[in-house]
Amino acid sequence: MPSPEPREVFEAFLRAVNSRKTAALDALVHPDYLETYPQSGERTHGVENLRAIMEHYPGGYEDKGLDRTVGSEDRWVVTAAYTLLRIEGAGDTFTSVQQARYPDGSEWHVISIGEIRDGRVWRVQTFFAPAFDPPAWRSSWVEVVQTNE
Repeated sequence: MPSPEPREVFEAFLRAVNSRKTAALDALVHPDYLETYPQSGERTHGVENLRAIMEHYPGGYEDKGLDRTVGSEDRWVVTAAYTLLRIEGAGDTFTSVQQARYPDGSEWHVISIGEIRDGRVWRVQTFFAPAFDPPAWRSSWVEVVQTNE
């Protein structure tokens, strides 16, 4: 049986994280896994710490679904927890753009850059940004669109 493509590995990782299927992570996460959150300066080393973060997240995640995958080919997929708006990448590096609803009800955008090594997710860098209302001063030059809810 051929090894899965790097993109398939990253998508399976996102589905596992979003649906809280922590048991699936063992087959998807590289032994030297490292995830960084540049905005807070945090680093998560290894699958056990990732699993613990997922299991202890306060209030859990609300299902936002998975909308769109873009990259070497367009695909649409659905999963629980985040809305994956876009994944694009080539080779062993992929970017996902997602939406999340935090337990306090606030809407956030989540960008993850994942690198695959030896057929597993090796490095992930994740950025979080809150949703905000558009400023009035730009209203003459922009179109305001609704985000996925």
